[in-house]
Parts: sequence; structure tokens; C-alpha cells
Amino acid sequence: MTAKRIPAAVRHEAILAEVDNNGHASVSEIAERLGVSEMTIRRDMDKLGSEGHLVRTHGGASSNDDRRNRVFEMIEPSVENRATRNRPEKKRIAACAVRRIQPRSTIAIDVGTTCFELSSLITDSSLHIVSASLPIQRLLAKNQMQIYAPCGRIAGADPSTVGAQTVAYLRDFRFEIAFLAVAGIAEDGLFDYSFEDAEIKKTLASQAQSRVLLADSSKIGKSSAVRVMGFDSIDVLITDAPLPADMAAVLGEFEVEVVIAV
Repeated sequence: MTAKRIPAAVRHEAILAEVDNNGHASVSEIAERLGVSEMTIRRDMDKLGSEGHLVRTHGGASSNDDRRNRVFEMIEPSVENRATRNRPEKKRIAACAVRRIQPRSTIAIDVGTTCFELSSLITDSSLHIVSASLPIQRLLAKNQMQIYAPCGRIAGADPSTVGAQTVAYLRDFRFEIAFLAVAGIAEDGLFDYSFEDAEIKKTLASQAQSRVLLADSSKIGKSSAVRVMGFDSIDVLITDAPLPADMAAVLGEFEVEVVIAV
């Protein structure tokens, strides 16, 4: 029987979720669950181990101290829950972000409550705005902005289009600036809840001249199910409070500009 073709990112997500939930992952159990060869899972674990995400053991992998001590949020909270979390801070971040938008530019706005706050402040009808977020599309259309809506399958607690059609549509654009959001920011990169959402975020970042991450300070030091990308894929972080020294040092290594919204 031919083994299934499961994308590497999906396999890695399954391995890390098992490690984070149970402290250990077995090569044979993960291979059987996903329907792939044990050799494939061994190679995946070797790669994740070399990147510091886990510790390789005989027959599997276990959590390292950094991941064990990290705060994980594996399940996406409801939109209502996230919309009320740290809303004053999100508003300050949005107000700081909107000042970076130049007239007549083409911009991308990611899914998320801070990105929604940003969208609510946009009044320049000369902008061309692309967003996969249905709430943001509705808001901008109501405010008579020029909004481009990607096709694709609708999914997520904060509904948006995802999948290959969405990615293909977004790749036809070149953005002066992309405003991004994630579930967590850890020392080894940016994290979010699902592989499909991560693909959209990576596509937006790849098509933009400037990549601006909007994240309130509650997300610092947190992680989630999927590693979206590293700090080399963003140019600016706008947050509401100074970063811990270790996180500031990591971002400094990648020359990410950190802006504190006041």
C-alpha cells in the first residue's frame, strides 16, 4: 500500500501537538495515525529536534524545557472572547499602525481582532485593500473602501477564506504593506492555531514590501499549534508594552523594528 502524502507542516503540527499535550510522541504511533512511514516521522523529529522544538529519544521525542515552560493556546478562542481581551491595547496598536499607511497604496490586512480595529480606522478611499477576513470585508465595504475579497473555503472561529484558491489569488498582488496577526510570539518564531491560517499569513508576508506584525503584549511568550514563520519574515512589531529582555534580544538579532504604541 502506498503511504499517504501528508504535507510536512501537517506532520510537524501533529508531532508537536502530541509532545506538548503528553510530553512525549512515539514514532510508530504518529506514523500509524497519519498513515505515513516511520522513516518519514523519524526524519521529521530529527528536523524538529535540530531546530530546538523537541528532544529526540529512542523511538520518539519528548518536550524540551523551553517548550515545557512556554504557555500554549492550542484551541482558538471565540471571536467574542478575543474581541474583549485587551481591547484598549489593541486600539492603541491599531492607531499606531494606521499612520503607516500611505495614500493610493495596496495593503493587506490579516484576520484578527487587532486587524479589525485597524480596519475600523481606515478612511482613505484611495487605498486598495485585500483581506481574507469576512468581518473586515464587511466593515470596509460598509465604509465604502476599495476591498478585494479572495475566493476560497470559509473556515475558522473568525471566519475567513482559506485554501489553495485563496493563496493563488493573494499571489497575484504586490502589497506596499501587509498587516499581520498571530496567536503567539515565542523565541523560536510566530505561532497560530491552524495550518491553513498559517499558509495565508505566509503568503501575505511573501507578497509585501513591508511586513508589520500587530500583537498586544499578552501574546509575547505564548505559542500555539503551528509555527507560522520566523522573525526574518517580519520587519516591524507594533505592541503595547516593552518586550522582555530575552525577546527583545532575539528580535534585535533579526533587525525587527519594535514600536510601542502609547
